[in-house]
Amino acid sequence: MKLNAARGVTALELIVVLSVVAILAALALPSWQELSNAQRRWAVASQLSAHLALARSAAISRGRSVALSPRGQGWSGGWRVYLDSQPNGQWDTDESILAEHEGDALISIAGNGTMGRYILFNPDGRPVQTGGGFLAGTLQLCVPETRGVTALIMNAAGRIREERRDRDCVTRSP
Repeated sequence: MKLNAARGVTALELIVVLSVVAILAALALPSWQELSNAQRRWAVASQLSAHLALARSAAISRGRSVALSPRGQGWSGGWRVYLDSQPNGQWDTDESILAEHEGDALISIAGNGTMGRYILFNPDGRPVQTGGGFLAGTLQLCVPETRGVTALIMNAAGRIREERRDRDCVTRSP
């Protein structure tokens, strides 16, 4: 009975296999980053959309003005949903917070017009400006220096729809 000797891998075979694996990984990395950016954008957009729906619903159910505004210098730093007792779109320390989100430093969020500063729902659930005029607009979410934008578009009735746009992320300078 003849036993086969154990056969190992030669250095040349190992180098060839590692080279193929490295090439395949280099080809897959950009797709993985795109997928990761899209997932991150989607998660923040979903949370923001849910908080907008919460603010509108709370305004209707409580019969009071409810606002959503950035926690810091902009939406990317997070936001809070609160009962706005002086419907001014600014959180005051005596106003009850209904929800907060810490934001995501890698996601840029920009609103057009008044939506860049606050979103205020009156007791009827309609978005309004602090002066009483109707409010509608868009919040755009993206990862800077990448392709792909998620837009949350709010109509004058306060309904939100999500739109994915295939374009470069452009951030505004302060």
